[in-house]
Formats: sequence, structure tokens, C-alpha cells
Amino acid sequence: MDVDTESLIGETQQIQEPRRWRKPGPMACGAWLVVVGLVALVAVRPSLARAAGQSFEVKEERLKLVPSFPYCSTYKEDCSSTGCCKVSGHKCFAKTSGEARCNETCTVGKAGFTCEIINPHSVPVNQALGQSLYCFAVYTQNTGSVKPSTELELLTKQKEFGVSLFACDEWDVYADVSIDIGGYTTLQVVDSFNEFHQIKRKATDSWVNWAMFYQVWLQVRKVGKWKNHDYVIKVDADAVFHPGRLRNWLSTKGGESPHGVYFENCPNVQYGFFGNLEVISKTGAKVLDENLEECHEKFAPCANKGCDWQWGPWGEDVFVQRCMDHHYVDKMEGWDMTTDGACESDRPEGEKKNKKWHPTDCTKVATPAAHPFKDPKDYFKCMSEMTGGQYTV
Repeated sequence: MDVDTESLIGETQQIQEPRRWRKPGPMACGAWLVVVGLVALVAVRPSLARAAGQSFEVKEERLKLVPSFPYCSTYKEDCSSTGCCKVSGHKCFAKTSGEARCNETCTVGKAGFTCEIINPHSVPVNQALGQSLYCFAVYTQNTGSVKPSTELELLTKQKEFGVSLFACDEWDVYADVSIDIGGYTTLQVVDSFNEFHQIKRKATDSWVNWAMFYQVWLQVRKVGKWKNHDYVIKVDADAVFHPGRLRNWLSTKGGESPHGVYFENCPNVQYGFFGNLEVISKTGAKVLDENLEECHEKFAPCANKGCDWQWGPWGEDVFVQRCMDHHYVDKMEGWDMTTDGACESDRPEGEKKNKKWHPTDCTKVATPAAHPFKDPKDYFKCMSEMTGGQYTV
């Protein structure tokens, strides 16, 4: 994924530069926000769902959902009417004045807060899910940068050892080239719209990746393996990923919503669907696959230019999250899904500004994934510590 600037909002309400958002800009890129916001309200209110003819409301088990970004409130706004916050992981807390405000935490009595959480959103479980996983990774040969990439070496060794995505029920590796990784040939995607190599990130000198991943998702649809499984998982090559842990983690999440679900994995930012480990339910993947072309038509002009925020072009994870939000896939919290150096909230004290941080002792990592580990020796040391295996390079 692309690591952009991040945002944290604490009880003091001091705001840093948000990672992926500013107030809507040009109308061409902002009009869809109103539509998403209105439909998000429908998506989280069972009474409206019943009016649409859905009969799943009789089930007792419920999924706790978070409405999509445009529908929710900023920390400056009274969130009483929305009951949700634009910053991932924040809650709408009540005040004695009858108003409510968004924050990460709440102290009773401070600034007039009662700390009652306003209007939590949920829907009944539509169907139970197992823990069968279709996993895929993406190798990029032409990164645009002169800095050598270790992705190919990492993926080749992962396949040799049968770890990471290669320990899922089914898997594939997509790439901008057809290349062998230990007896398996990557599935090449084609730059149909001449979009792969248009814009680079100033910080990394690498190509902005949303367009290549758009073609990857089209290829995922074409291959069709995801239809045989409960979840679709996109994992970065430099993420130390333990599918067994993820299966156990997913077994506690309750199942499927009528619209499908995806999990945000980084709190305290504007868009928390970080790309090191992207987890989408089967129904969510179906909605995404069915609407890829429509999302490309609507979002491609903004994705390259940044358009409605000042932090530049979108990463692949932003494109996918916005597409799913636009088509009403439900969002759930997954803060304990990955330990990610790209997520400031995951970094320990003293390392909050170090975007290259990763755990040095993975015996202490309890999450299904840890990221980033670009050096193969560091990667397989962590994999050994997380799994109990002996993997050396």
C-alpha cells in the first residue's frame, strides 16, 4: 500500500494532517459523497431494510457496523443525528447539554460529557460464514523507483515454505509481468487504459498503484476462485501473515451482513482500510466485483489527481474502500487484525513518527499479521517467531 500522512485526534481535540481526506473539493469529485451518505443511513437502519423487503431482522445475533465516511460527523460537529464519526475508531459521546461530540476516548464530567455512546449501528446477521480463505498478493516489477524491490524474493520464499498467502485454502499472485516464483507463474495484468505509469509518489518515487490494482481486481473476478470461499484476502508481500490466526479471528466476528462486510484495520485515521491486509467477506467481494467498472468511471479522474483532498493521489486501498462504501458494503472494526508500522496507532511510544517501524520480537505479536518486513531475513525471523516454524534465508 501507499503510506500517506496520518491523522490522530485525542481528547484534547488537537488535529494533525489527516492521512486521506480534506473537505470536499471540486463538484465533479464531491457529488457522490451525498449519495453515499444518504444510502449509508439506509444501510444501517433495519426499519428501512425491512421496507426494502429484507426479512433477516428476525435473527437475534447482530453485527456492529460503522457507516461510511461521508455520512458521519467531524469532531467539531454535533454527532447526535449521525451517531458516528469520520475518524476511524472514534465514538459519538453524549454531553449534558444534549449535544454529542466525536472522540477516541471519554472522561465522565470532563467538558460536560456523560460518555453515553450515541446511536451505535448494527444489523442482524444475514448468514453465518466459515473461515475459508482465498488469498492473493501482487508483485510489481516496474515500481518506478531505482530502489531495489524485495517483493519477488519474499514471494518466492513464502511459496517454498508454504507460508503467508500460500497457506490459504486457495491463492494466486498477480503482477505486471508473467514471471516464475518457484514453479508458479504469476497472472499478468495489462495496462488497458495507460494508467499504471502516469504519476509518482514524491516521497518514494514509486508509481501510484491504484490503477494497477484495479486491473488486478478485474483479474480476480475473471479467475473466480473467490466464489468458493468465505473471505477474500489481499496481503502485501512484506506482511508477515498467519492465515491460521486470521481464521480464528474471523470465527469471532459473527458472520455476513446483507450487504457484505470489510474490516478497517487502522484506527484514528480518515480511511482505515490499510493495504497490508485487506479482508472482505464473500458478499462484499461480490458487490465490489460487480461494480468495478462503475467505480473506475467515477473515481479514476479523482484517484490520480487526489481531487477531493490535498494529500495527493489515492492508493489502491483507498480506491477499493471508496468503491465499497459507494456501493454500500458494510464496514466493521478490525483494530487487532494486524500490527502495522504504516498505522501510527500501532507504533509504540517513542516510535509514533517512524513509518519504517515494525516489531523486532514477533513472539509478542498476537495479531494475524505484522508489517512491514522488506528484508527477507527479518521477514522470516518474524514468521518463525509467529508460527513456531524454522524459516531461514
